[in-house]
Amino acid sequence: MGIEHTDTLPSSAVLAPFGGRGRALMLGHVHPDADVLGTLLALGLALESRGWSVTYGGPHPAPALLAFLPGVDRYRPLRTLDGTFDLVVLTDCPNPDRTEGLIDQARRAGKVIVNVDHHPDNRRYGHVNWIDSTAAATGEMVYELLRALAAPLTPAIATNLFTAVHTDTGSFRYSNVTPRTFTIAAALVAAGARPELVSQSLYERRAPDALHWLGEALSRVEVSEDGQLGWLALPSGAVPERVVESEELVNYPRSIATVRVACLLRERDGQVKVSLRGKGDVDVQRIAAQFGGGGHVNASGCTVAGPLAEAQRAVLTAVRRALDGSPVS
Repeated sequence: MGIEHTDTLPSSAVLAPFGGRGRALMLGHVHPDADVLGTLLALGLALESRGWSVTYGGPHPAPALLAFLPGVDRYRPLRTLDGTFDLVVLTDCPNPDRTEGLIDQARRAGKVIVNVDHHPDNRRYGHVNWIDSTAAATGEMVYELLRALAAPLTPAIATNLFTAVHTDTGSFRYSNVTPRTFTIAAALVAAGARPELVSQSLYERRAPDALHWLGEALSRVEVSEDGQLGWLALPSGAVPERVVESEELVNYPRSIATVRVACLLRERDGQVKVSLRGKGDVDVQRIAAQFGGGGHVNASGCTVAGPLAEAQRAVLTAVRRALDGSPVS
């Protein structure tokens, strides 16, 4: 659908919708994280400096953990879109279904939909699709877009982009991190982003009871007999949602030396949200795709119909087949 662009730098076709000025919508996906909020806020603030009127929002509100992001107070839950837009932008959103129908409204209300993403399984749903799977983070792409637009790189914009790059790369730990990632991170720090502020805001603002609940969650970690598969299954209500949202729980079973694939299963509203993490030699994206999800080779996710026990059985069976090298069914 529309114009396809896959290079590491934005083409003239990608840049064209951002010319002039008008009314723009920065549209996020369900349960927005720092990857999407940081990129949308950075791009939106840059457009405002060029005379655009910008609306920020998506199906769900921004989490309290990310209240430090400059401009995040303007991000609103949306049920319907108000009026028309000259430009609608989605970042780090490979599947348009994750907008819970807002993308369909955007197609009617927006003249041009621009889809900027680094997930290789992106559905190419925009009028303009800039997909660069070599980018470690969508924040890298938005940085290059702002440079091409000659937009000012203010401390607020730099903080949003640095946070997006930081979280999208697993704190610069994933195997797709490149010298380009660190070059961009350095430029963002030079422009005013403060790595210590970002790290403190993300990891050192736990509530007094958070460690109790973290212990409760980690007591549920299980490991397969051969040590290659680690998982954590959380029934609905077992741990407060605010704690789950503020912790990368899937990284705890992933940190076990023998584990090749880690899995977090969270029961919520009759569904089970699944996060998968691998260590390089197992493509967890292919596992997630079996359940209608996607992501990256080492970090993917999906949503599976409940109940939790059945979803766990299905997902762990698929992971075991991948670990054993069995063909994908």
